[in-house]
Amino acid sequence: MAYTNFMDAFRGVHGNFGKQSWLQASQHYNPQQIKVALQQQAKYNNSSLGWRLREQHMQGVAGMGNPDTGYVNPGNPLGQYQGQHGNLGLGQYNKVKAAGFNLADIPDLARQSGMFLPEGAHKQWLEDMKMSKKEDKLPEDSTFTPGGSAVGTSASGVLSATDPNAGATGSTQDLLRPLLTIAGLNP
Repeated sequence: MAYTNFMDAFRGVHGNFGKQSWLQASQHYNPQQIKVALQQQAKYNNSSLGWRLREQHMQGVAGMGNPDTGYVNPGNPLGQYQGQHGNLGLGQYNKVKAAGFNLADIPDLARQSGMFLPEGAHKQWLEDMKMSKKEDKLPEDSTFTPGGSAVGTSASGVLSATDPNAGATGSTQDLLRPLLTIAGLNP
């Protein structure tokens, strides 16, 4: 079976796509959706795209990139995932998710690409976001207690390096600093 998408409704009398195809489709779809749909028709059905269509309408509109090489058009980041109806349906949403896009970014990237998430895809996105926000509980450590009683003894008697400039108690609070003079404080 041949590939089909919404642009099939806008084929010319000759069976391919021309300037009038674009003009008629533009009453219902945005330029990015139309260009990607036409690129899909050309790729999968070997459909002919008229020169006026290419030069007067498609030129300068962000397309789908090149799925074969992995090139993603920055002006249309999800263009290569556009579904047959011109949006990011559930099947295409799952492909975007599997490609590793950040879940939180998907609706914005779809908008950048002139699309939206229809009901099924949007519902699944909400569920995925809910699951991603659930905090994984850390397993409780049986050796830890808030009071510290199960941890062991205090640190008294543990040898540590001492500061040779420290005071009698070894504390940094009672440092003897005879050479330290701060203007206006030490006469």
